[in-house]
Amino acid sequence: MGSGEQWAVVSGQSAVSSGEDVADRDELIRWSVTPPHTARQSCRGQRTQPGRPQALVLLDIDGTLLDARGAGRRAFQRALRRVSGWNDDIAYISFAGATDLDVLRQVFDRHGARVTPVVARRFFRQLALELEATTAEEPPRLHSGVRELLAELAADPDVMAGLVTGNTGPCAHIKLRAAGIHGRFLLGAFGHEHADRLEIARLALRRAQRHARGRPVRPVVLIGDTPADIAAARAIDAVAVAVATGTCDLATLRAAGADHVVPDLTDQSRLRALWLGRLPPEPAQRG
Repeated sequence: MGSGEQWAVVSGQSAVSSGEDVADRDELIRWSVTPPHTARQSCRGQRTQPGRPQALVLLDIDGTLLDARGAGRRAFQRALRRVSGWNDDIAYISFAGATDLDVLRQVFDRHGARVTPVVARRFFRQLALELEATTAEEPPRLHSGVRELLAELAADPDVMAGLVTGNTGPCAHIKLRAAGIHGRFLLGAFGHEHADRLEIARLALRRAQRHARGRPVRPVVLIGDTPADIAAARAIDAVAVAVATGTCDLATLRAAGADHVVPDLTDQSRLRALWLGRLPPEPAQRG
């Protein structure tokens, strides 16, 4: 797949795939990505060896890579008004570690309604439109060390960088583009594809294994900012790295069982050692 080519997430498990036209489904879930490995290898002439392990680093978006400054919540509120006519401030919803599909179901349950595939498709399309507006009003802010981390990942031909996020595909695209880091990820799994973040992590791992074309995928590292991200890492036997740039502090993340807890993503040498498989879990997390 060449630079700038469209990459579509297509999954039989998608929450919006049942009973709808394939073109409609693809319109919802397609997003642009510039695969960093293609560009890097062509520029540097590097070749990977068949059978050589390929590391996988999966990252959450909100709270981990960036602070969306409430743009997602405001977009959700506006989309609800447009699609369902509900003036709901959704103050009862916590987005930390959640998926967009799960949030949508929670809201509909509260209103005594059911999320059908058609409703989900309509809502997620409107959500993306509203998020375009809310991120334009107040762009996301990158957390410390993110640009440097992504540069480190892009510089290593034996590492795949991917996303495990509760955002829908289009909303992930919008946030990354608004933050200036779009096109840095080879693959991903998204919050419209399953309500359970654990299943989203499993989907991302399967996609990485297909992309590796027979090469062993190891180690796998998942970086996130909530206990839900730690649980997702456990579901795919990944190294769980928790970063305290979201709503959870260091103590909460340690108590949730992360293998490594960091205040932010600025320690590039430590993070590099993780995907190189050279750093054991922190002693306090063993056993």
